[in-house]
Amino acid sequence: MRLFAIFCYALALFYGWTAVETMRSGVARPLGSAAAEHRRDDPESRYQRYLAARWLYASGFVVLGVVMQIFAGRFEKLERDEPK
Repeated sequence: MRLFAIFCYALALFYGWTAVETMRSGVARPLGSAAAEHRRDDPESRYQRYLAARWLYASGFVVLGVVMQIFAGRFEKLERDEPK
């Protein structure tokens, strides 16, 4: 479980980095496809949606990593206190 939590933190760092890079450059590209760029200054673009999605992914993976850390500690405690 702790390894999964570390993996979640790594994914959160990736999505956080892409969100910061998107904010810095002002250009959002979909991660999964080679579609056109979405610029911050274009009112018809989906720049805000892509930026919000990246922040939501990053925060979701952080929360998932924290939950896994908490449950891993509880499971270890249950294993130590196991009746014999």
